[in-house]
Amino acid sequence: MTPFYTQLGLYSALIAAAVLAGGMIPQLASHWFKHQLPGLLSFSAGVMLGAACLHLLPECFELLPERAGIWILAGFLFLYTFEKFVTVHICEALDCEVHSIGMSAFVGLAIHALTEGFALGTGLLTAGIGTIVFLSIMLHKIPAALALSSILMHENYKKRNVALLQILFFLMVPLGAIIVNSISTHTDADFLGTALAFSTGTFLHISLSDLLPEVHRSGYRKIYALLAFILGLLAMGILGHGAH
Repeated sequence: MTPFYTQLGLYSALIAAAVLAGGMIPQLASHWFKHQLPGLLSFSAGVMLGAACLHLLPECFELLPERAGIWILAGFLFLYTFEKFVTVHICEALDCEVHSIGMSAFVGLAIHALTEGFALGTGLLTAGIGTIVFLSIMLHKIPAALALSSILMHENYKKRNVALLQILFFLMVPLGAIIVNSISTHTDADFLGTALAFSTGTFLHISLSDLLPEVHRSGYRKIYALLAFILGLLAMGILGHGAH
């Protein structure tokens, strides 16, 4: 087995554990976790924004100096436009009532997971950022799986079907990574820069457009939300320093 698939297997197992944990919370400790969720979202936003700004953006412009900005914007606009039509994201876990539910939730969150898989695959093929991308994705998967499970249970899906959709939701991450790896073997070096820049745009969208606004809307204690956000940024800075 190649190093790519060895790392992907390990990271996928840990991401699967995060999805399982998030999916079980609505059945075990929903009320307690919903109270703590804004803090986790703030920390996740800091992690994803820190990963994008401190690690992914510099690598994008090194790999693709003249066109990185275009592809970063393309990744951001892709998720932005998609959510205008399938407007389901993490706010469902915070009792938001303005978005579509049910199967639309699964489709919307699955597309998010696929783009994160693109980022993971690109990170594993680019020296020094695979672990950083993995940690960002894993932390985001807990509240995302919680959101999906909560919506499906609200829609009276059977537990078996909820579990099946959670498995498919998780599988989108390794699928995205495998797609990137397969394409990269048949293209020139610019492909990695393009894929990384596109993925960086999706990270920016998730952190700035999905996660942070929900924390502000929740009425969560502002000082704790700010501290959690800064802690996420610091974690990415420290991790990057250690990696270098």
